[in-house]
Amino acid sequence: MSKTTGNVVNGSNSPTVKESTAAAEKSVSTEPRTASDAGAGKAARRQKPRSKTRQLQEENQQLKERIQQLEDQLIRLTADMQNLKKRHERELENVVIYSNQKFVEQLLPLVDELERALQMSDQNKNFEAFRNGIELIYKKFLKILEEEGVTPIKAVGQKFDYNLHDAILMAERKGVESGTILEEVQKGYVYKDRVLRHAKVIVAK
Repeated sequence: MSKTTGNVVNGSNSPTVKESTAAAEKSVSTEPRTASDAGAGKAARRQKPRSKTRQLQEENQQLKERIQQLEDQLIRLTADMQNLKKRHERELENVVIYSNQKFVEQLLPLVDELERALQMSDQNKNFEAFRNGIELIYKKFLKILEEEGVTPIKAVGQKFDYNLHDAILMAERKGVESGTILEEVQKGYVYKDRVLRHAKVIVAK
């Protein structure tokens, strides 16, 4: 009778297998970390900021290199634009300087003919032939001017127009309406739609 009672008491106070396993796991989890484990954790935390800093430094260096490349390109483009501007200015200057080259070339044959006419006048005293030669050259010259857009301003018999004519004298003339041009003292010329020289005229009162 006493043995049975003793066994029951002993069974209730002894830990079970599950309780022993749980206690062992708890003791392991609550065991303090060693110094090496703590150092490894700090090193890992320090490594992240260092790698981020290195990445920013690399990106900064790449941006500096890119900026330098763009600055070099800008310098080259500026130099190219300046050279292009200078070349355009030279070409434009040459166009202005030599714009009348064709016209001058057309005048050279007239100069040749005038020289020949003068030489013939020394050898031949025939004035009529000399005059005919000069008149021929004159007509050729007017034709060249006309081809270039230069035409004489009509004057005698026309109504006075201050845009085309320059009245140097007023005169009375019977049977002529006032404001009519009586005489042309000096021819005027128009280049295309621009007056080169006003015609100097005498106008009826």
